[in-house]
Amino acid sequence: MSQRFDIGVHYFLRGEYDRAARAFQDVLLDEPMSARAWSYRGISLAHLGRGPEAEQALSRAIELGPQNGEAWFHLGVARSLRSEWPEAVSAYRHAVAYLPEDLVAWHRLGVALAETGDESGASAAFERALVLSRETGTAPLEEPAPGPRVDAHLAEAGEREGGRESQSWIDLALSLLSLGEEEEALAAYDRAFTLDPNRARRSLFGPMLRLLTAAAGKPLGEEGADSGPLGPPSPVRRPTRTEPSEPRDRPEVA
Repeated sequence: MSQRFDIGVHYFLRGEYDRAARAFQDVLLDEPMSARAWSYRGISLAHLGRGPEAEQALSRAIELGPQNGEAWFHLGVARSLRSEWPEAVSAYRHAVAYLPEDLVAWHRLGVALAETGDESGASAAFERALVLSRETGTAPLEEPAPGPRVDAHLAEAGEREGGRESQSWIDLALSLLSLGEEEEALAAYDRAFTLDPNRARRSLFGPMLRLLTAAAGKPLGEEGADSGPLGPPSPVRRPTRTEPSEPRDRPEVA
């Protein structure tokens, strides 16, 4: 691969997407059959809000390599950036088919499915991401070939997988709460809180739980309710813990 491709990746990772897109275009003048260059140009254009051009570039990358999981992943990102969730789901399904061990692709599939209202499908995707996360531990995420990847839906480079795992547990908790599985949702949230308390506090789980319990006619602060990391007592019986947890700051739920 040419030095110009490396320059394009450099701009891409720095978030200089306009310069990256131009660099990959230069690469394509000499290497028009480079699926990687088409893929990186496409996602750079997606970040610039140039949706139709991004879709065209990514489609070309997939045409050149139908089993290019990275290109399918990027196409899902491009569609997600435009809130085209059913189309994003389709792209992410192809991505996980070719990159079955990529926890980020599974997580993004879960987000897209949740946006389409498929809560059960979203939960299954999040659970798969969590299984992969536990298998890989909490080391910085190793990006699969062909190279580094930047996703606007994820935190910037340098974020540890522990934070991503916490977000997956939060997403799973929200999905379970929507399905009416309160105890399982609270258990998932508790795991997220253990991994990243600040992220858990900032999530929508607390407000969503309050709305649902209020709608069900169960006022918060009910006598005898068990208290958990949400702060105020919850009207939903929390799962019994076999081991006492260490004291920790608890988030305030407005």
